[in-house]
Amino acid sequence: MKKLIGKLALAVSFITIVWLVVGMVMLGIYDIDLLIFKIPGTTEIRSHATLAVIFLLIASWAFWKED
Repeated sequence: MKKLIGKLALAVSFITIVWLVVGMVMLGIYDIDLLIFKIPGTTEIRSHATLAVIFLLIASWAFWKED
């Protein structure tokens, strides 16, 4: 079960990282805001990157080998 959670979190983190890069490109070139995650008091880019980091932390917990 732990490995399944890790694989899911890793997949979601890669999707959010790709979404972050695509959103930055779209905002820079076409002035379209794809960064839909807005946390009050932070910039949209930072809040969206936080989502990717959270899922990467969950994935690292799931793949941690306990002795």
